[in-house]
Amino acid sequence: MGKIRIGFGALVALYATACAAQAEDTLIGYISPIASQPGQQLINTAIGAAATEKGWQHRVLDANLSADRQVSHVDTLLTLGAKAIGSWSLDANAVGGAYELARAQGVPVIGVNSVGQGVTNTVWWEVNTCNPGGPYEKQAAWIAERLPAAKVIVFGGPPVESIMANAKCFTEAAKAAGLEVIDRVDNTKDSTANAATLASDELIRFPDVQVFWAYNDSSALGISASVIAAGKSVYAAGKTDGVMVFGINGDADAIAAVREGRLTGTWDPDAPATGFALARAMDEAIANPTAEQKPIVVASKLFTSENIDSWVADDKRAYSIAAFPEAK
Repeated sequence: MGKIRIGFGALVALYATACAAQAEDTLIGYISPIASQPGQQLINTAIGAAATEKGWQHRVLDANLSADRQVSHVDTLLTLGAKAIGSWSLDANAVGGAYELARAQGVPVIGVNSVGQGVTNTVWWEVNTCNPGGPYEKQAAWIAERLPAAKVIVFGGPPVESIMANAKCFTEAAKAAGLEVIDRVDNTKDSTANAATLASDELIRFPDVQVFWAYNDSSALGISASVIAAGKSVYAAGKTDGVMVFGINGDADAIAAVREGRLTGTWDPDAPATGFALARAMDEAIANPTAEQKPIVVASKLFTSENIDSWVADDKRAYSIAAFPEAK
């Protein structure tokens, strides 16, 4: 029988075909804490784009603020044959066992702003880190420079670990900067309307409040509405007598509000970059399951009326798995 000879070009083509087939068989999943939130929608879209870049299939499942659903979703993704799972943990203790089950089956779990039992690696928003010289120390210094010893009310949210950690970190940074934290209230319903109601009550109790810090933009917009309804103005460039109102997420509505002077500022954690970072962490964990993974920190930026013109729309950010803004 004669020898079968295959040219180098044909070998490359065969290899590419085999790799493509393998990629198409790779399913990744992301368990969103609440898929209706605008920032989460951007993460979900970016994960889809990253999956397309890799030739993967992907699924996004919505926990809708239920840790029990997250546990169930892990089981669903394992049944579907997912090769990697991303999840923003609502309760690390509740989901730890499910994550360990995934890891026991060789499926890495990448946390988004989440650590704990069963988490292989974590993708962080820089604004969700609490390191010396980090975002909240910078924000507190920004406030103190313009309103020294300002009276601050901190708005937390549902009892999600990352939210509680953020509120705690900002509170400590504010006190260290000489600001006076006069109250803490939690928008556990996670709605703009509830934040507005809570803020109205706070304005009655503390009419001399100078700063509201909120854990997300939805709450900040509700607070802003109540500040304006109370006959007060919102602090912006040139408005030294206004009440400062800050949010987090860089949602489109919040960016518009900053431009219009209805919000003082919002942290843009770069949700699109987060989706690509999550895909990179998954790719690394799938390729080297026994190697120690290095956390990925996506850069965050505070936008106020002073720099809002430099904000770039989410759909104009040309990111890839290899290239997106990382914190230094």
